[in-house]
Amino acid sequence: MRRSTGLVRIPSLLVTALGLGCATPSAGDASSSADDTTSTDGSDTGNSPGTTAELTSVADATGDTTTSDPTVDPSSTEDSGPPPMGCTVASLFTPGVHTGITIDVNGVSRSYDLFVPTTYDPTALHPLVVNFHGLFGTPPQQADFSQFNPTAETHGMLVAYPEGIGQSFNAGVCCGQASSNDVDDVGFARALVADVALKMCVDGTRVYATGMSNGGHMAHRLACEAADLFAATSSVAGVLSLAGPCTPSRPISITQYHGTADTIVQYDGFPNVPDMMAAWAARNGCAAVAETTFDQGDTLCRTWPGCDGGVEVSLCTIEGGGHCWPGNASCIFGSSTTELHASEEIALMFDSQVLP
Repeated sequence: MRRSTGLVRIPSLLVTALGLGCATPSAGDASSSADDTTSTDGSDTGNSPGTTAELTSVADATGDTTTSDPTVDPSSTEDSGPPPMGCTVASLFTPGVHTGITIDVNGVSRSYDLFVPTTYDPTALHPLVVNFHGLFGTPPQQADFSQFNPTAETHGMLVAYPEGIGQSFNAGVCCGQASSNDVDDVGFARALVADVALKMCVDGTRVYATGMSNGGHMAHRLACEAADLFAATSSVAGVLSLAGPCTPSRPISITQYHGTADTIVQYDGFPNVPDMMAAWAARNGCAAVAETTFDQGDTLCRTWPGCDGGVEVSLCTIEGGGHCWPGNASCIFGSSTTELHASEEIALMFDSQVLP
């Protein structure tokens, strides 16, 4: 644990949000269509990346421009399950941001972007974070909104940003085209991790998932259904939206960040965020009563102690906070907080968790 402003702050904090975001907004719903589609400075970050096998040069986390090696062939690969992870092949991507990497998932072409930190060592194992965008969002917008790449640079993390079908992910009863068409996004997540592990030096015991809104829903679903692959997950303004029971194969860390004034995924909606996290504590064998681990300004984080397997269950509540990514002062729906940065807290929690 760390100390901040005289208060104990635990590495993994997340504020639950996103209960109502499961409904597919109509085309004329301005508030819904704006969610996750505007950059933090209010400008359009562009269309979602293409699904061609061509890599695009973009600015890296430090603002420099990196160009992908033209000899790299990121063409579709058959999903044959997660391969042994390690440094078995030469790394295919240099430090920077690489977009439009395509893979084949059960005959469907899917794509993702990949951030590689400047500290990347092709001879050493690296953690991998899969960061899911919200409904109607894109991988570049999620990187921009979450501001996760600078954090990953500091922590030496690879970050993959999946692109959803119809700009949505199937987190259960939510959301959009992906849910309506019963897209296998858990299978996509597994195939994505396997693909990165084939092309980069990935530590198979340190694979994590996070996301915003609909992407936060996916973090919950993966904790329920892919705890054999993901060491820990964290959700920002997302909720558990499975139609059936959640039965993880082992205790798994999960943290939540959520604003009480979130009108997109309501804090006291269905599911009620505090009750949802208490249920996660029960699944993980934690104590029944949570303890305060951060209390500053508008932000209160509470953690359930004594969880099985040393996992962490925490809820960070932003009083009056909207549908925002804490730490990013810019927010489309409501007001954000800068009392803590969700990306940094998530990375710190991930650093402390290893797949058993």
